[in-house]
Amino acid sequence: MKPTKLPSGSWRLRVYLGKDENGKGIYQSITNPDKYQCIKEATEIAQHYKEVSRQPAKMTLKEGIDKYIQIKANVLSPSTIRGYEQIKKYHLQKEMDLQLCKITDTVAQEAINRESKDYSAKTVKNAYGVLSAVMMQFTGRTLKVTLPKTSSKAPEVLTSDQIVLLIKELQGHDAEILYLMAMFLGLRRSEIMAFDPERDYDRKTNIIHISHAKVMNKDNKFVEKDTTKTEKSDRYLKVPKYLAERIEAKMDSGEPLFKVNPSNMARSLQRICKKAGIPELGLHDLRHQNAS
Repeated sequence: MKPTKLPSGSWRLRVYLGKDENGKGIYQSITNPDKYQCIKEATEIAQHYKEVSRQPAKMTLKEGIDKYIQIKANVLSPSTIRGYEQIKKYHLQKEMDLQLCKITDTVAQEAINRESKDYSAKTVKNAYGVLSAVMMQFTGRTLKVTLPKTSSKAPEVLTSDQIVLLIKELQGHDAEILYLMAMFLGLRRSEIMAFDPERDYDRKTNIIHISHAKVMNKDNKFVEKDTTKTEKSDRYLKVPKYLAERIEAKMDSGEPLFKVNPSNMARSLQRICKKAGIPELGLHDLRHQNAS
């Protein structure tokens, strides 16, 4: 292996780690200020790859998650990959450096018990889902564990009078259209964020086409997908006159539909609800107003 000297003075080597499901080569870049340390580190990684290629169960859980993401990169959404990276960073920390062959049912159950003390049942299930997928992919084993039960919380549903109060309070707000699209059309946050009125809205019929989604990737940046969350989510919806007028007014003015930090949507909505004197809602609760 011959390292390449970078303009910064450091040395870089690309280590071949096999192919993904589409036959595309997978490489890991090694950079080090010292040429011989760079070669040494790359050699160790290449050797380790050869060993785990022969016996995949000997890779650690952390390595298994990385490998799983690599081979599934073309079929996993950016938000799913981000979720896997978050689990690798914050959950199952005691097990991350364990070889897959040493993760028994008992080890997995102890991990679930420990996670359940600090996190919700849904979060624990998500973490287990990653562990389970990696184990099946590289060892062929299905873990036998007991997961925490999720408590079903009834969605907050407003009365007609409360909805009127909310709509009045939203008037003129930077995110008015965003919240109205969730409430009137039952759209997900990812669908609203990706909505482009010039592309997706027909002014003659007042119909919008929901065909894209904007999600956060592993680098905490929003990226747009040319597909929705599920195949059935690609749909055409009739926009009520009240909302259509506001969308068209924004289009005519050249202003963006809404000005809001996606991370602040929930807190902003709670403040609006409090000011309107109605129960505090989450963005997902607005979708239930549409369903109800």
